[in-house]
Amino acid sequence: MPRSDPTNRSTADPRLEAGRPDFGLSRLQLDAYSGEQLYRQLYRMLRAAILSGDLAEGEAIPSENQLRDQFGIARTTVRNAMSLLVSEGLVQQVRGRGTIVSHRPISHSIWNFGSFTELARRQGQRPVTRVLEHQVEDGELHLVRARGLATGEAVTWLNMDTSWLSLELYPGIEHYDFAAQSLYETLRRDYGRHPMRSELLLTVVPPSARLKEVFASAPEVPGYLCASGDVLDGDDRLVERTSIVYSPAVQMKFATRWGRSTAQLPAQRDAGEQT
Repeated sequence: MPRSDPTNRSTADPRLEAGRPDFGLSRLQLDAYSGEQLYRQLYRMLRAAILSGDLAEGEAIPSENQLRDQFGIARTTVRNAMSLLVSEGLVQQVRGRGTIVSHRPISHSIWNFGSFTELARRQGQRPVTRVLEHQVEDGELHLVRARGLATGEAVTWLNMDTSWLSLELYPGIEHYDFAAQSLYETLRRDYGRHPMRSELLLTVVPPSARLKEVFASAPEVPGYLCASGDVLDGDDRLVERTSIVYSPAVQMKFATRWGRSTAQLPAQRDAGEQT
């Protein structure tokens, strides 16, 4: 039941609040026992609605009061979730209008995002993992690994990935040796978590000393492609938070589907317009 907070009630007309669509919020729930902080759960739910187009560009998302009452959470929880959305450029806060979606979704996929070890083995290659960090911080295993393929004695390092894994979700996971075994195989076999999809943000990160050392054999570049975000199971439960930095030697293939209105744009241009 939503928590009662008479000291923080909005001065807005309650009839307007009640009349706003809930964008499917009534079907969603936050899980206080999942091991994931509530503000991150709310952030993921709203982020998924924006990326899927359920919350369209220019549309006002549910108000702070509506989200607070719907999920029975504190204002601080809502604001922390909003702060993450703002930092990613998915929403903007407009005076007099509320929080507005500023993202136009494009359906895309990154091929072969998944278990590096399993993919390499299916292709008849020998995967190699070097653990760079393995430590417990704030109730999570912080795991940093360099991943590559071996040819004889030589190793070509292809990416450096960082995982944050909840010890509440995965008790004892800090005792595994992930230089010798696949992380995703372990999560499926020993914890019943099956990674099914990911929600990732692509950015470019500067060439730190560690990245230069890991990718020493690759061409020197001013920045590296980085995919960061959440990996989820088939029930949209969090599996891990991850950040993967790719070597310049890696080729990425994208599959993109354009909407009907976008595909028609060239035919609608004026005859004299230069493209």
